[in-house]
Formats: sequence, structure tokens, C-alpha cells
Amino acid sequence: MIPTRLFLILLLFGSVPVVARTVAGAEPLSPEAVQKAIDEGTRFLTDRQQPDGSWEEDAYRQYAPGTTSLCLLALLSSGMTPDDEPVSRGLHYIEQFTPEMQQRQTYPIALQTMVFCQADPEKYRARIEENAGALLRGQFRTENPYSGGWSYSDLQQNFSYATADNSNSQFAVLALYEAQKAGVEIPESVWKGIEEYWIRLQNKDGSWGYRASYDRKSDRLSARNASGTGTGSMTCAGIVALWVSDALRISGVSLSGDKISCCDGDARPSNRERIEKGFDWLADHFSVRSNPGSGTYLYYYLYGLERTGRLTACRFFGDKDWYREGADYLLGLKNELSRSWKAGASGETLDVVATSFALLFLSKGRWPVLVSKLRYDSPENSQEWNCHPDDLDHLTRFIESAWGKNLTWQVIDASKAAADDYRQTPVLSISGRVSPLPDDPAARRALVENLRAYLEQGGFILAEALDGDESFESGFRELMALILDGEEGGGLQLLPEDHPIWTMEAKVDPAYVRPIYGADLGCRTSVVLIPAASDGVGTVSLSCLWELADPLRRGPEYTESVEARIDAALAIGQNILAYATGRELKNKDEAAEEAALRAGEMGGRRGDFFAALLTLGRGSPCAPRAIPRLMEKINETIPVQTVVRQVRPEADQLGGAPLLFFHGRQAFTLSSDQAAALRDYFSWGGFLFANAVCGSRAFADSFAAEMKKVFPDARFEPIPADDPLFSSLYGGKEIRTLAVRRPRAEAGERRGWEEKSEPPRLYGIKQEGRWVVVFSPFDVSCALEARAQSTCSGYTPESAYNLSVNVVLYAMEHL
Repeated sequence: MIPTRLFLILLLFGSVPVVARTVAGAEPLSPEAVQKAIDEGTRFLTDRQQPDGSWEEDAYRQYAPGTTSLCLLALLSSGMTPDDEPVSRGLHYIEQFTPEMQQRQTYPIALQTMVFCQADPEKYRARIEENAGALLRGQFRTENPYSGGWSYSDLQQNFSYATADNSNSQFAVLALYEAQKAGVEIPESVWKGIEEYWIRLQNKDGSWGYRASYDRKSDRLSARNASGTGTGSMTCAGIVALWVSDALRISGVSLSGDKISCCDGDARPSNRERIEKGFDWLADHFSVRSNPGSGTYLYYYLYGLERTGRLTACRFFGDKDWYREGADYLLGLKNELSRSWKAGASGETLDVVATSFALLFLSKGRWPVLVSKLRYDSPENSQEWNCHPDDLDHLTRFIESAWGKNLTWQVIDASKAAADDYRQTPVLSISGRVSPLPDDPAARRALVENLRAYLEQGGFILAEALDGDESFESGFRELMALILDGEEGGGLQLLPEDHPIWTMEAKVDPAYVRPIYGADLGCRTSVVLIPAASDGVGTVSLSCLWELADPLRRGPEYTESVEARIDAALAIGQNILAYATGRELKNKDEAAEEAALRAGEMGGRRGDFFAALLTLGRGSPCAPRAIPRLMEKINETIPVQTVVRQVRPEADQLGGAPLLFFHGRQAFTLSSDQAAALRDYFSWGGFLFANAVCGSRAFADSFAAEMKKVFPDARFEPIPADDPLFSSLYGGKEIRTLAVRRPRAEAGERRGWEEKSEPPRLYGIKQEGRWVVVFSPFDVSCALEARAQSTCSGYTPESAYNLSVNVVLYAMEHL
């Protein structure tokens, strides 16, 4: 049923136009526009597929099946599967080509290998091994600067003028990396040669060019530009090659039998400084409109830029968000008539090649972020935040496999991050051996405010003390106390045995259960702290064990004891992340848009119907997804877009919102001005629906007391069970009972949960014969968020939704 007074509401209240902006002042990238571009690009490729299943052009048949393999990578990355007809036909085509049939050429063999690894590594295991063998034979092993690299074909190595180049070498590295991930053993000597090659050819300014600047007569490289003038595409290639070299070695951990030594900075050499120099060059020369230093091969460069940012967990180059800027530019370049990206001026030779590179950037670059690591270093402790650089990468790869979805992770720099940056990650990991609290008062204040806002908007913090040091734990507890306005110990309490974190998905071996502390904010435990723990063989953190859980690790097998501890650590990590996210992960562009919505930065146009969430500042928006989710469902019965924004109880903010929601978990008070503003709001015809989050008695008592300030002469009374609000009169459901969820107690201890049907219990305030305030002492908002991991008593999600719809439709009819 459509509310009969909807147009009167819009005329009476109007709407305040608000334009969405990110912190940097740019409009958020539209997820719908990105998905449309991906869908149209995939349709263009499938329309261009030839009868034999290929995308090869006659002029380039000698490079087959390179173009076809690139198109297949784009389709697989854009959401198609090997069972989809275009992909199946393309796979059948490239299966015909052995390395010999490809003239042992690096590009086509490497691309074919990557397709086999992405499509079905088990089915194509033999073909992956065959291709890896061909690539290994093609690696230069000469006594000159080309050693460790690749040329177009290993056949060229028979000639004295043969030279390796960084583009072919890049694709060989990517293919061998994927092959090793698929279980193919790549000799250590090959990776060592790769590492030495890319180190040797890095220019003094941190960049890489296309080929070694090598004088055969003097047998010397150029002192300044070892590989010629640096370009964006080749610098991305060099960074990724060195990252792969680092990723294939355990970092910061040494082993001796069952003994594990964590945060061991000497445990492995690292290319971190060389990679940072490459990052600095990219930041200084950043562009998404051209290939820096070259001006050609734009799409090829953007594919490299995406890979560099994603693999290294980097969201920004300098202050540039590479995905947002790159995607925005690509959407503007797409040819609307052909639904493709055009080659030619960019340097690519074929439209299908340009479109494939564009699709790889757009689709892989938007993979959901699972978790982010907070960088909080100081000049004195530059790497204490990152004792184990690959811990979250290994955990993310493990979760990726367990959940069957592509995921990524990122690093957030506390010294540079704004509130928007935190909101775009579902989980924030903070770990180390020193206090995460900055000494500088301004930096400390900024961190506290950002993390408070992050938690209030539904974020989750995973903190862990490393290496038996107490300074991190004490510093983190102090940080939480500041966030929670002085709550002792930062509100952290030992999690009970029946907490969902222990059983969300994976079984944890009881022998390796460790104490975990948690703080409840809003609907659930939103902060967990894992203190430094000793397992009897040495202090071993989860982070340290995740570092050891490298799926690409080479070397001797771990002992049974070490394997068991790693398995337990991965199980705990999986459970924590499943609890924190509910597996509800959004693509990067979708997360950015939702962050703007949650922050109240995104409004609507005239004609939108505004509902608003009343906020009193700290702690009030503790169920940020509840009301937007409710209104999304209600939109299905209302012929206008319903926009939810946050407002304070002030006259200049309340006027544009005919329907107010309010929820909380803490006691609160209204100032006399705020009470007066609400009194005027109701006199204009406004409506308020409130509930106590998790059935909070403190909030319920405060609500009843503060409403007396707003309505000194009105009664706060029970709403009778036969009130029309509980009927189907206004388009909702007939409600006689609702399901209530409460903890079940045995022998005085909590033992799971139980549900019981009860008559609805609401209280209200009437004016001129209609309810203007409706209040539920039982939780509604956390139920509306529908988190499986909620630890709240209150209505079940279905009951909360049915009750809320009735209340909202009643309100709209009587406004």
C-alpha cells in the first residue's frame, strides 16, 4: 500500500540537497557505472569471439594463442566461469597449443599458463608444468646483465645479439608465480636469478625502463639508468617482481625444530627499500591518463598499476587513490557505441587487447578488502607495526580459499589516513611490540577520533600484542579508554567460552585456545585484543604463525607441532574475520560509496523522501546499517528513493526529515535547546521511532526521562495490542506475537540462545489522537542489521523487520 499523504509530506518538509564528496573532494565512484562498464566490455569481447573460439587476428597469428589467452583472463576476472560458453570455447582453442607450437615464445606461453591456473589448476596441472618447464628453459643464464630475464623466445638465445627485456620478463615472472601457487615446484635458482635481474636493472631514481642499458664492448651498465629511461609500466613490473621474490620467503620468523622465534628482523633479506624507491617514483610521476615516461601503452600500464597496488596492499601512490582515479578515467574513455576501449593512440594494436587490459584493471582492482593493517610507526620504531609483513597476506589467501571468493587486503597509514579511509575496511588489524598511541598530542587526538568514528560506523578492530611485550597491550588499552571516554581497561573483558568467535566456522584445537579479550560496542563485540601468549616453546603470536602459513613456502617441512599451531592460528583468524564481517564483503567501489552513506556525506535530490537517524554524538550510531537496510526494503513499496542521513537534535537539521529513528546502548541526556528543537519538530508533524540496542536498560531509562523534557504534559504509555499500528490497515502485517531472542542460562552461566514468542511490547506518546513517538525496550536495530554474530537480546530479524515496517507505514499515513 502506498502512503496516501506521501506528496503532502514532500511538500511540507521538502528536502535539503546534499552532494556526496569524499575526503579529497571528489565524487565517489559509482559501483553501478563500474559494473555496467565491465558487463559491456565482456559483451564486446564475446561478440568479437571468432567461430574457432579465438580472438586472434590474421596479422598476429604468429603470436597465438596470446590474444585469446589475454581475453580469457579478462573474462574470467570479470565474473565468467570455465562453464560459460565463450570461456569454454576459448579454453578449447588454447588447449591445442603446446610450447613448441607457440615457437617457445614468452608472451603467449605465460598468458596461457595464467589462464590454466585461473580456470582450473587441477585439470590443467600437466599443461601448467609443461609451460613452466618451457619458461624455465627460456630464462637467460648468461654472464651479462640479461641473466635471470627473458626475451621474446628462447630461440633467440642462440644468437649473440639476444637481449632480455623487462616486459617479457614480467610476464614470465607472473606465470611462474601462478604456477607455483598451483603447486608446481619452481627451483630456488630460478627465483634467485629473477631477483638479481630486477635488482641489477633498477635505475638510481627507483624506476625501471624497458631493457638494460648495456654496452657490450665495455661490459658495463649505465651508471645512472641501468635499464634506460624509467616508465610507469616497467616500474610496476619491477616492483611486482621484487615483491614476488620477497613473498616467496618467510619474513621475520626463524625456526629451529619446534622452536619459533618471532619478530626476527634478520630472518630473511628483504627488498623493501628497493620497492619503496619504486613506489616513490610512481608517486612522483603518477598518472592514469598516460604511461609515465612513455606516453604509449596506456592500458598495458593500467593493468600493471592495478597488479602493483593490489599485490602490495597499497591503496595510494602518494595521495592518489589509484583505483578510483583509474576507474573514473577508464569509464570516460569507453566507447559507448562499441562498448569497448579503443586501441590506436594508446599504443595497443587491437581493441580486444585494450578492452581486456581495461577489464582486468576494473574487475581485479575492485576486489573486496577483507582486512587492513594499521601503520603507526615512528622514527624510533619504524617497523614495529609490521614485524611480520606477510601475515595478513597469508591469512587473506587462506580465507580466500576457504570462502571461495577473490579478496585483498591493504595498509592504512595512521599519519595520513582520514576517517573515510578507515570506513572502507571491514576489519582493522593493529599489532606490534610498542604502544600504538602517538606521542604527538595532535596525532593522538586524530587517531582516537578516527577510530571512534570507525567503530561507531560499524568497524571492527583486531589487535594483537607481539613477542611477549607488554607495552603494546597497555598502550592499546589506553587507546580504547580514550575512545570510550575513560572506560576502565578500555572496556575489554575476557571472551566467554560460548562466544561466537570460537565457533563461527572453523574448529579450534582446544590445546591451542588462547585468551582473547573483547569490547562490545553497539550490536556485537567490535574490538578484540589478543595478548602476547606463550605456548611453552616460545612466545608465538597469531601474526607470527600466519607469517609461517605461506602457501608458496619452499624448504623443509614443518614439524607436526608447528603445523598444528599454524592450523589453530588460521582457524582462529578465520573465525574472527567471519564474525567481524559475516562474509558480507563489498567490492572496493561499493565500500567507498557505503562509507560516504554511513558518514552522512551522501544525501539526495529534491523529491527524495528523507528518513533520518538521530545522533547525539559519541556512541549513538551504534547500528549504522540498521535503518538503511530497513528503508531499502520499504522502498519496494514506496515509489520514491528513500534516503537516510544522520541529524542532531537541532532546529536547522530536523526540518527536512519527516521520519526520525533513534537507538542507543548508553545513557544520554538532552540539553534544553535540544529538547525544544524536538518539541518544535513534533509540532510540525514529525515522528520518532526509537529502540534500546541490545535491550539496554540504561538507554531505555534515559529515553523515558528525556521524553518528559520534550513532552512535559504527555503520558509515556504502553501501546495496546489491539492498536491499528499492529494491524494490516496501513499495508503491513497483522502482528499478534513476535519472536524474542534471549540468552539461555544453566546453573547461572550463559549457554547459547533461546527464542520465545511474545505479544509485541511498545510504548508511545500521543498527540492529537496519533502516536508521534514509538519506543521498543527490546532491541530492533541490531536485529535489522541481521548479523549472524550478534550477541544481543531482542527481536529476531524477521520480527524486527515486520514490526518496523508496520511502525514506518503507520507514521507515513499519519504524518
